[in-house]
Amino acid sequence: MMIKKAILLITLLIGSSFLLLSYGQNANAEDLIHEGVDLHDEGKFEEAIQKYNEALALDPQSVQATYELSLSYLALQDYQNASKYSTTVINSGNKQLLSGAYAVKSEALAGLDKVDEAISLLQEGLVKNGDEYLLHFNLALNYYNKEDIERTLDHVKKAIDLDKSHSGAFLLYAHALKDKGLWVQSILSYQMFLLIEPDSKRSKNAFEEMLQTMCIKTVEEPVQSSFIRQQMMRNKPDTQSQQDKIPPLGIKEGLNRDIVYQSITSTLDSLKKTPVEEDEYTLFKTVNKEIMKVLVSESVGIKEGVFWTFYIPFFSHIAESEYYDTFCRYISVSYFPESLEWWQQNPSEAVDFVIWFEKGDDD
Repeated sequence: MMIKKAILLITLLIGSSFLLLSYGQNANAEDLIHEGVDLHDEGKFEEAIQKYNEALALDPQSVQATYELSLSYLALQDYQNASKYSTTVINSGNKQLLSGAYAVKSEALAGLDKVDEAISLLQEGLVKNGDEYLLHFNLALNYYNKEDIERTLDHVKKAIDLDKSHSGAFLLYAHALKDKGLWVQSILSYQMFLLIEPDSKRSKNAFEEMLQTMCIKTVEEPVQSSFIRQQMMRNKPDTQSQQDKIPPLGIKEGLNRDIVYQSITSTLDSLKKTPVEEDEYTLFKTVNKEIMKVLVSESVGIKEGVFWTFYIPFFSHIAESEYYDTFCRYISVSYFPESLEWWQQNPSEAVDFVIWFEKGDDD
């Protein structure tokens, strides 16, 4: 009897030791994953991969480490490994990481010029996960690279409906709207993007393309879209520089683009006749306000669609507020050095605008 009790005690102790060892290994693996994420965020992707592999050595079943590994390989444009590890995550069935893994694998497939496969995969992801921002956004991105503007617009609008906090969807929406000839709508989508992401490299490109769309800046050479892969840009003929300077006119989706264009040209003409030549910032601020006045007048009556019910009321309210100049400085901070200087010299006004933007008017 004593022997049996001793054996049972030894068994329990050994089992406890294994549990403690396993817990310690898992804790160490999680620490390594966190270190890897920090390295990834710093752009040190190869070092991050090393940390994730160390974590997998301790915990080979870590789906989190595998997923992070796929992200870092994708950042390195190592599409084969990004596809390999994201496939492992998909096969694991991990609900928390599943939509992200579908997005990573679709980007890897697109990077390997397998865009149709990427689209099929994302459609499968929607079936398994339901509506997810990332899946709709990546579908829109792949359709955009296939120059299927209608499907691009369909999926990017769904992505925005699901999550309005992601700047990239508004930028893609602006590009697609412009490609469809809805250049006025694209101006407001550019501004929504710039409100969320005012100070990145692509913000500068987006602001410049918006100025071109507003007929303020002459199209000397097209601004490269953030969403067209380099190999596709090389194969795509440069037709933008050959386009007529006049944007598409006529009535479309309830908006008379002729009136907007006439407002822009008449405003620019009057500004050119002033004794002192106005700088580009003043041209933008003035023309943009005139565009908003026209859009408000065009909004009279029964109008349906998010452009009429959200974008115009939202931006016209800003244009009519005391914060309009601050708003213009805010969204142009990556493009005009004087806007960045203004923000540095007027911190209290900048803070007031952000508070007002987040909380709205007192009443």
